This record gives sequence, C-alpha cells and structure tokens, in this order.
Amino acid sequence: MIKFGNENDDMNSAPFLVKTIEEIDNEVKFIVALSKKGKQDCDINEETNSALGKILSKCVPIYPDEDNVYEILFDNYIFHITRNESYTVWDNYEIQKGKYFIIFEKSRLLDYMPQIVEKEIVKAYNSDGWKHYGIYCQNHIIDVIASEEPKIRKCN
Repeated sequence: MIKFGNENDDMNSAPFLVKTIEEIDNEVKFIVALSKKGKQDCDINEETNSALGKILSKCVPIYPDEDNVYEILFDNYIFHITRNESYTVWDNYEIQKGKYFIIFEKSRLLDYMPQIVEKEIVKAYNSDGWKHYGIYCQNHIIDVIASEEPKIRKCN
C-alpha cells in the first residue's frame, strides 16, 4: 500500500497519473497506476545511429501497472494544481518527506497560501491548518493543499 511521507521502497520509478476526478462536494480524486518495467528491447537500427542504439540497448521501458492502481481521495481539499513535470525544477528551499508521494514540511506553495486563501476559515474547519501533499508522476507533478490526510484505496 502506498503512503504519503514514506519512501515506498518497492517503487523504482514514478507512478502514472491515469485520471483526475473533481467531485461535486469539493472532493478531488487522483487515479494513479504504479509503474512496471517492460522488457529490454531496442528498435533503433545501429547502422543508422549506432550511438543511440548503444544507449537504448541498455534501457528498459516503463509502463502503467494495471494490477496496481490506486485511488487517492482528498475530502475538502483547499487547492490543487497539476503541472507538466518537464517544466518543474528542484528547489532546495523546500523540506519534504517521501518518494513520489510527498508530504512537505516547508514549501513555496505553503508560503504562498495566505495570499490566496483565508487562513482563519481553514483553521475553523481544522485546527492543524493545511498540509501540502505532492504526487510525483511520470509526466505530471500534482500539488494538493488539504486540511486532512487523503484516503487511499487499491482499485483492483
């Protein structure tokens, strides 16, 4: 079972985002598939591009694992954003725990939240305030600010 803030040591590569579902009652669900390795194979003609063929001959494709699909449900989320992972940068300012399913102790998004959300309203619903969760996928980076931990269930 995946868990936010853990290293999830059995995962060698980032999961795949399958679907995002916005529910009517301020819930958001993310359906993610863990990754699995395909077989080592290279279709590059070495005569055409021998350097590329040598590099790719050692590569293994990664696919969504249809037997390991999870639903991550955030009840009463405050804010969420999905970014193209190609345009993100690592920020040493941020303090985080976990691998692929992250909990931030310090982040630029947490710093920015008082400028876009009424903090006292959030505290009225939850005395702990908000937390920043990250889902780092193959092609997407998902950030969620929520006052409660997500509910995670395996779909298969």
